[in-house]
Amino acid sequence: MTRKNYSLGVILIFIGLMFLLMNLSLLTFDWLLFILAVGLIVWDLIKGNMVYLIAGLLLLGISSVALIDEYLFTAISVKSFIYQLTFGIISLVLYGKHGNKGFLILGTLLSAMSINSLIEETATTDVSWTRFLLFAIAFFISYVIGYRKESVDWPRNISVIMLIASAISLLGSKDLLKIGFWKFISYLVPAIIILFGIKIIYNGIKESR
Repeated sequence: MTRKNYSLGVILIFIGLMFLLMNLSLLTFDWLLFILAVGLIVWDLIKGNMVYLIAGLLLLGISSVALIDEYLFTAISVKSFIYQLTFGIISLVLYGKHGNKGFLILGTLLSAMSINSLIEETATTDVSWTRFLLFAIAFFISYVIGYRKESVDWPRNISVIMLIASAISLLGSKDLLKIGFWKFISYLVPAIIILFGIKIIYNGIKESR
């Protein structure tokens, strides 16, 4: 028996057992997808074929949503969290395989969005500022991993901008505005930023003359 035929035989036995367990009501379709996903990921570790890994991660994301909704979180929705995290991981895997920095940016941003969606789903207060904070972290991670060695600074600069936006959003949140001091700060910080911007423009015009 050739190795190819052996592998095909193992796959057919696995599929047959899964459907037999489903027909006996010992296994649901969601669990079938979950087990199949794990099998594909393990198969990738053995064979080193990225197609199996991507297919396994996709099925893992789809099945995990259904299983989590059924057994764990019945009061909140985790679909957005799982799907975005799954595609984020896939993007990071593609970056690891091909070195394309577009996948790195996409993967970190999708991961940040997934965490933010879970925070917004579970939080009871205004947490809009966390979105900018997580984006700042995502861009900084991308800078450290993929851009710092090449002396490319734009991801770091965007990270700083997102961090400032997060601070402004936090200071402008309804919960903090109930405190008079923070209300004053929420007006002061944007005013300082505007003044810095005007100063930079003025210096630029002055130097060009």
